[in-house]
Amino acid sequence: MNLRFCLAISILFIFSFKVVAQELPFVHYTPDNELNPLPSAMVTNVFQDSEGFMWMAVHSSGLIRFDGTKMDLYVQKEGVKDLGVWQIVEDKLGYLWVTSNSGLVVSEEPVSNYKNGRRLTFTSEFGGKTLYSEIVNLNQIAVDSSGMVWVGTVAKGFLKYHINEKNNLEVDVLNIEKKGSTPQQITTLFSGKTGILAGIGGGQLVRISGNKIQLIYSSDKISEDQNFASILEDEKGKIWAYRQNGEVLLFQNESTDPKKIAQLKQSNIASLATVTEGNVWAVSGVNGIIRFNQKSGEIIGHFTRSNGLLSDNVFNVSKDREGNVWIAQSGGISKLRFNFNAFENFSTRSIAGEKPILPSAKVNSILRVPSGTYPFRLLAGTEGGVSCISEEGTSTYITQADGLTGDWVNGLEIDSEGRIWIATTQGLNGLVFDQKLILKEAEDIRTININGKQGIIFTIPDSPPIIASENLFIKGSPENEDLGSIWFAGLRSIIGVVSGKIYSFGIESGLPPVLNKSIAFDGNGYLWVGTVDKGIYRSTKKITREYLSENADLPTDSNLFEQFWSTQNGSPTNHIEKLLWKNGKMWVGTQEGLLLLDQDTGAILNHITKENGLPANNAVSFALAPKTQNLWVGTNSGLAEVDIESGEVIKKVTKQDGLIDDEVWLYGSVKVDKDGLVYFGTANGLSIYNPLLDRKNNIPPPVKLTSVLISYRTEGRNEAIFEYSALSFSNISGVRYKTRLLGYDEEWSLETNQKRLRYTNLPAFFWSKSYTLEVVAINDSGVESSEPMTYTFMVKPIWWLRWWAFLILIFIFGIVIFSFDRVQRRRVLRKEREIAKLREAELHAEAAIARSLASEAQARALKADNEKKALELEKIQELEKAYQELKAAQNQLIQAEKMASLGRLATGIAHEIKNPLNFVNNFAALSGELVDELTQAIRDNNQVEIDYLMENIKINAGLIEEHGKRADAIVRSMMQHTRQGKSTFEIVEINNLVEKYIDLTYNSKGAHNPGFFTAVKKDFHPNLKKVKISGQEIGQVLINIIGNAFDAVWEKSKNNPEGYEPEVSISTFMAGDKVGIRISDNGPGIPIENQEKIFEPFFTTKPTGEGTGLGLSLSYEIITQGHNGSLLLEKKNGEGASFVILLPVY
Repeated sequence: MNLRFCLAISILFIFSFKVVAQELPFVHYTPDNELNPLPSAMVTNVFQDSEGFMWMAVHSSGLIRFDGTKMDLYVQKEGVKDLGVWQIVEDKLGYLWVTSNSGLVVSEEPVSNYKNGRRLTFTSEFGGKTLYSEIVNLNQIAVDSSGMVWVGTVAKGFLKYHINEKNNLEVDVLNIEKKGSTPQQITTLFSGKTGILAGIGGGQLVRISGNKIQLIYSSDKISEDQNFASILEDEKGKIWAYRQNGEVLLFQNESTDPKKIAQLKQSNIASLATVTEGNVWAVSGVNGIIRFNQKSGEIIGHFTRSNGLLSDNVFNVSKDREGNVWIAQSGGISKLRFNFNAFENFSTRSIAGEKPILPSAKVNSILRVPSGTYPFRLLAGTEGGVSCISEEGTSTYITQADGLTGDWVNGLEIDSEGRIWIATTQGLNGLVFDQKLILKEAEDIRTININGKQGIIFTIPDSPPIIASENLFIKGSPENEDLGSIWFAGLRSIIGVVSGKIYSFGIESGLPPVLNKSIAFDGNGYLWVGTVDKGIYRSTKKITREYLSENADLPTDSNLFEQFWSTQNGSPTNHIEKLLWKNGKMWVGTQEGLLLLDQDTGAILNHITKENGLPANNAVSFALAPKTQNLWVGTNSGLAEVDIESGEVIKKVTKQDGLIDDEVWLYGSVKVDKDGLVYFGTANGLSIYNPLLDRKNNIPPPVKLTSVLISYRTEGRNEAIFEYSALSFSNISGVRYKTRLLGYDEEWSLETNQKRLRYTNLPAFFWSKSYTLEVVAINDSGVESSEPMTYTFMVKPIWWLRWWAFLILIFIFGIVIFSFDRVQRRRVLRKEREIAKLREAELHAEAAIARSLASEAQARALKADNEKKALELEKIQELEKAYQELKAAQNQLIQAEKMASLGRLATGIAHEIKNPLNFVNNFAALSGELVDELTQAIRDNNQVEIDYLMENIKINAGLIEEHGKRADAIVRSMMQHTRQGKSTFEIVEINNLVEKYIDLTYNSKGAHNPGFFTAVKKDFHPNLKKVKISGQEIGQVLINIIGNAFDAVWEKSKNNPEGYEPEVSISTFMAGDKVGIRISDNGPGIPIENQEKIFEPFFTTKPTGEGTGLGLSLSYEIITQGHNGSLLLEKKNGEGASFVILLPVY
């Protein structure tokens, strides 16, 4: 050992730790807990098994398995040999090993075998081999990379246990040679990267690889205090060692002497662990927890009772899979969430007799000052004065006794010249460290020592009670940038401090005589004032630096402020908590949520409440983060980060995450500094939150079934009760669950924090039915279980619904029915025989009487019948006559309608046939003239003229023939239309048919009505499918409907309405598997009261003598009954009529 190391060992380093009274966000588990109390207070080890359960070694009480919901105690009846337990480890196969004052016990099966609430059992004999039965202390057991369990003993060297794949226990012993008279004592073990590191009695440190022992270090001084109490090898291969004499050694490598990095108080209980990234934690029985920088070895922190630990006697620290830190100590267990570094808490609690950081727990206002300028980094205004908190974590109070106008401090601000302004409920004070900064108005000037530096306190006279303060930019002259100014909202007035001058506005300026709570400038330079019950007041003039200077000595403008926004023009409340202007909009905090207003109109642009994600509706205080430009909003249920552009709540932070309390206190109790740290003043102290050090819990929470009870009641009901828990410990109360029971309900339930399910009367018939319970957990960061917990079970039907019971019931029912049937049959037969005899006697008597009366009755009946038939015959003859008359009248009407239709058709055809006849006549006359000329040419023997005339005669003959055929076709069409008898159905192109009957009907109307004109708009579908119809009958329908349309527009046009253009629109279209024809007009339309009767026989709207009322009725019958189609009237009122014909596709 070199001289340098010897000199280092010979010098005693005593470290004096500055106790920072920051409170860590611990969750404690103690015997005093109302929920899940520990059986006793001394806990030596906390360990998480491979299933995710937390195990706690409670010395003198046994083992506890904690699932986040309940603590299960394991004692002798479960095989725990001695209640004085020390440590728990798990081997590669999942067996739990426990050390105690009586040696070792091991679980009888791997922990993965104990499912669905089955309790573990332990044994001190495994496979017929007895485990070591003498004391095995803390840090004297370790599991190497192969799964071998190493146990350090007092005098037997190393014991090695290994349970193989066949569940057979293999035991081996490794002896260490004695050094002088020192016994073979193994003081500590650690499973390192390349083997087992062990501390040997007498101050030796060795590494064991296989059965090879390598000496790393040996102390020159042989004494018990040189023994190693704990060893750690970090991921870089550096070895950290904690001696019983309090020395902490660091071996950079095994070939060099160690470096002593700390001299702590002497303790035989010590432990080293890397539970946070880049740190090594050293714990002992007297020092609490010392944190070292893993890279440099420097001390970076010290946690004691002052920081919230239950005791400075700490046995062990460990980390679970989520990163939560568990601290085993005298007094119980303390847990730090994985993100605890993101929180720094201060309160009035004094745990170890130290001076509290805060004079009062209720923090009203906060001020972060520039580093290095003042003898403090932070000011906290409370109800007991101001706490000046230094960088080291100490504090000095400023109270009324030091010169403050009052102890209740509501506002803290720093102006551009470096003055610190302290606003209280009794007035306004200034704090400076340079006499030049004292204002001329100042009174009651006093000096004060703050953390070793002299400051000066002064008072502004006649200042009102102040409720809040704001550091605002006030507009200067156009050539100047905005200047910083300090404003205070108080009772019946507001105060501004601009460039060292004080300005005041009150009732005389138009403000209401109430408590003002907040102040803000908008982008135009108008000053907004939020009040306690009068809404928002706004200045009628721009409050600029120039305005204040120019009007300082002038009479007060009584109209300077006016009410701008209240419940009378859109506000949900008149109680305004906070104002903040940004990007042309004003954020307003109220008890009804956070609102965003248009700065010019006061219109509400956004309203954010609990329904939108706020922890609570009372947005009491908020501040803008300079880096992210997001709002941090304080409520009575925690903090929320709000995106200033979208208004979305993107993060919530509560006491469960690490805040000292959820309840925001007053209007200046939320601040954000330039580094992004969020300061949150609450009713129970101050929290400083660093969002950059926070993260989501991305570990999916496994769910374990902890209890199953399926029972059957005597009355036949079944009951299934399940208890389960998610093994997520960062925020146990924030875990939610979704469940479903396959076979009963396939849908997932809503999320809930319930950890118990009860089902009753699950249905099962004939045979047992299988059900599968599925449970998914969602942790506080919204991460779901990677897979649901499943449990399948069978439910037996109640006995009378089982298959054999049904068979028995059917058999019994059959016997009962059969027996009843036999008995009933005998009773019925006997009764029927008696009735038959009696009836037979009655019949004989009745027969004699009946015969005597028969002749007389028959005669009377015959006479009455003849009279009745005569009357009926007379009525029948009258009805027959009336029926024949009615039928004749109906036939006459039908015939009249047909003749009218035929007349209209004939008129149209006559108009059509007139043209070809004119052609025939004209060309016949022309041909006669050509014959005369031909005769003359023959006489003159003019062959050229003869040939020319013959050719012309031939052409004329062809034209005569062509137009004759056209006339013939028209006549044939007329004959076909009027043909009587059964209709002929054929495949027809609808477009051609409609085109033809449009022309016929139009010509007919033109012939009957000189001057008749209407525009006909046609829109035919180019790809209509064919239909099989009677062309004659459909033609009659088209003539009726199209004719009616022409009549309607012609009748309306005769009244000469201004600007009216008659128009009939006819279109064809496809409607699914039907072909449609729509006939619309812009005539006077059909009144609503007539639309329901339009298809009834004999109903007409035309004047008497102009219609029979049968046209649409016959058309409806042809379409619906004759062609299986539809004839519809599209209902309109005063806007023309539209009929639709639908015919099935062929």
